[in-house]
Amino acid sequence: MPVILEKKYENNISLAVWQITESHDELQSMLPSEILTDAELAAISHPKKQTEFFCSRLVIKHLANSLGIKYIGIKKDEYGKPYLVDSNWQMSITHTSNYVAAVMHPTEAIGMDMEKPSEKLKRIEHKFLSETEIIEAQNDIEKLCIYWSAKEALYKLYGKRKVIFNKNLHVLPFDKGQKKITGKLIINELNKKYNIYVEEIDGYILVVCGSAPQV
Repeated sequence: MPVILEKKYENNISLAVWQITESHDELQSMLPSEILTDAELAAISHPKKQTEFFCSRLVIKHLANSLGIKYIGIKKDEYGKPYLVDSNWQMSITHTSNYVAAVMHPTEAIGMDMEKPSEKLKRIEHKFLSETEIIEAQNDIEKLCIYWSAKEALYKLYGKRKVIFNKNLHVLPFDKGQKKITGKLIINELNKKYNIYVEEIDGYILVVCGSAPQV
């Protein structure tokens, strides 16, 4: 089982990262029928998308087993946000072509994202960064990727639509190599800061977003 990273952050946030090395059929055989239904599989036609689906369920299954949680599947709410069936545990998942990751918390909403730094982020930075953040990013691809992933994680944590990335989601100034940064969600009645944990895995940037521990 290729779980290459498993760790717990402060405030009971648990993470697992799975490196995809198995074949499509191997992954499918690892999922019990109560987790993977025929209807779910029929709704995903592309083999690559099926592989991502299998891995996302397997990494959640692994993390749930590690935490002693009964895992019987995932569904999505009215906004498309995934949740655990018959459980109060909160979760978020992300995937790339090589990795799938999951994060869980006993009660509080969380979010995560994993991306590889890319030149295209320079072309679209005005769409997801405020003017202040553009200046702070200094056109640095790695910092732009952290900003993008952090805002994706904040968006997933919020779990609703009609979010404007460069207005409602904010990332406070940070230095490259910093392992914990601060994000802020300002929308409707919500104005709250969150801890954002940054990992680098094989050239990818992975971020985990959750509430700060109560002092």
